[in-house]
Amino acid sequence: MKSAADFQTVVEMTRSIPCAPAILPKLLQLTEGSASDLGELEMLISLDTGLATSVLRTSNSAYFGGTQRCDNIADAILRLGSKTLYRIAATTLTGRWLVHPVRGYGWEPGDLCRHSLCVAICAETFAKSTRLAEPSTAYTAGLIHDLGKFALAYANFSALDEIASRVPDEFSTWREAELAILGYDSAQVTQALLQNWGFPASFVSVGFHYQKPSLAPEEHRNLATLIHASKHVATQLGYGVGIDGYYTDPDEEALKKAGFKEAELDAAIPEILQTIQRFINPAGEINFA
Repeated sequence: MKSAADFQTVVEMTRSIPCAPAILPKLLQLTEGSASDLGELEMLISLDTGLATSVLRTSNSAYFGGTQRCDNIADAILRLGSKTLYRIAATTLTGRWLVHPVRGYGWEPGDLCRHSLCVAICAETFAKSTRLAEPSTAYTAGLIHDLGKFALAYANFSALDEIASRVPDEFSTWREAELAILGYDSAQVTQALLQNWGFPASFVSVGFHYQKPSLAPEEHRNLATLIHASKHVATQLGYGVGIDGYYTDPDEEALKKAGFKEAELDAAIPEILQTIQRFINPAGEINFA
């Protein structure tokens, strides 16, 4: 078997992958303010042709369309509003990474995107009901929480085949196997990527701690727990479950401290499914806008 790439090599290799969602931190900063800077938002969105197209297309859709057609970014921003604009941007930009197959984790093309989108929708829904985080922050954290898996598989899929063959007989969880065989895990790769792209500390911390949120710094623990709970719900709903999803353990301590109750999670599922169906059609096709 080809030797596994070391941690730094994996992180460096991702610099050659196109379409990194590196403008998201700036967009988040602009849209979360009390008064968004229209000119700066327009400039930032216009830098990315694909994103600009998604924004214009959505602003003219039946759901948002008015009596007049939007033919420029500034008008589209005003019609959509900053929160919706950010949601479109986050889903579009991360979707470019997430639609690819992730060899070694058992994800076919689009599976990782469907899973991450479901986690994002769950997190946003739970954030509204629990007030553990801002809904837009929870949505973004859900979208990006597993980006390291794509990067790790991009550089190391042969080593992941070995991991798959040794879980659960030799290792009880997928993360335990990654650490033993590779010397690092996908959460560490996610952490490094988000740091390199300039994401806020809360997202970087969630990328590393969402599998065991009780170990996250106190100021980031609620958000990490939201993503942890959302990931388990997404797995139960069957959206893009990779091989590793069957070999993870719930962090009961963190869930209890955050006040999550199974009945409340179950009660939110109808709303979650309704929202998911806006983005994922019955054939599994994804609409990023």
